Amino acid sequence: MTPPQLQLPTIRVSDIEILTDWDFENVKAFGDSIPGFRSSSTFLTTLRSNLHLASDLSPLNSHVSTPTTPAFAISHLPQPSSLSITSTPTKNSLLKLDPKPDPTLSTALAPPGAPEDRSAALRLIADSVVQQRQLAAKELVLHPATLAVIVLVIAVLAQFCEWRPLFTALAGLTVAALAAIYWITIEYAAVAERISWDWLGGYTPPSTPTGERGSSLKKQSKCDDPVVLVSKWGEEVIGALVLKVVKRERKAYVRAWTVDSSCRAKGIGGGLLEEGVRVAWGKGARAFEFERGHANSHRVLPPLFNGGFEKRDATARGVLADVVKEIRRERSSR
Repeated sequence: MTPPQLQLPTIRVSDIEILTDWDFENVKAFGDSIPGFRSSSTFLTTLRSNLHLASDLSPLNSHVSTPTTPAFAISHLPQPSSLSITSTPTKNSLLKLDPKPDPTLSTALAPPGAPEDRSAALRLIADSVVQQRQLAAKELVLHPATLAVIVLVIAVLAQFCEWRPLFTALAGLTVAALAAIYWITIEYAAVAERISWDWLGGYTPPSTPTGERGSSLKKQSKCDDPVVLVSKWGEEVIGALVLKVVKRERKAYVRAWTVDSSCRAKGIGGGLLEEGVRVAWGKGARAFEFERGHANSHRVLPPLFNGGFEKRDATARGVLADVVKEIRRERSSR
């Protein structure tokens, strides 16, 4: 048996306005009798509450707007949640609340009153000394004389040993060679430990232990204090330069000059050296050179294996000469 179909009155859009004149109970019953009328009204009410089309920005015609629902339906339908109309913070608003500017590169003096910067500079210099251990191992292993000895040993062993004993012997020789390189270059770690306030001289912070202060406890004149410059990326020290100005000789000696290994070959060291020459010039220095016993001057290998170190020293002297020449040109043109 076919269930009876519900007969509903036909209503046109133009008849919506007439509904406002009906009795409230009849209107509510009439609205509830239309399938989907309550859900569609809820959707249109929510859409109208959350969507605002400005007439000057909308791509639609100015006469087209969000459909208007009957007045009686708005007061009796569930209102949209406040969460649905809460605006999401934009990137610009978040930046205004918690500004984090990008770090900048700066070069400045590290005066005696700034022991934090001087301590960071000393640590950076000590790290550069330890890194020479890697260069020494590389020079020792890849030197032509070392490679010739390796080839000769392999050739001799190949004449008297089978393949399996040959590989065993080569493995043992490799381990022995690595151990020898380790013990030969370990002296750089001891040299790095000597880069301290005692090595720097001049002002020593009162909090420095007596064993580290050493001879720096002696009374020194203000002119004996070294010139220390640091390059910073934000708040991190990435470059250090230590100069000793001898006024009676009108000469400045570079005792240490280094840049963090991750920031090299970017012009930071050249700018740091140029600023140091300007400062020393202002203190009366007219000649500049590297101190004979500067921080990176120590050698642990025989002279035959120091070619890489000598090349680096020659490059540093060339950069210093170019910077001094440029400063002289600027001073003479004034």
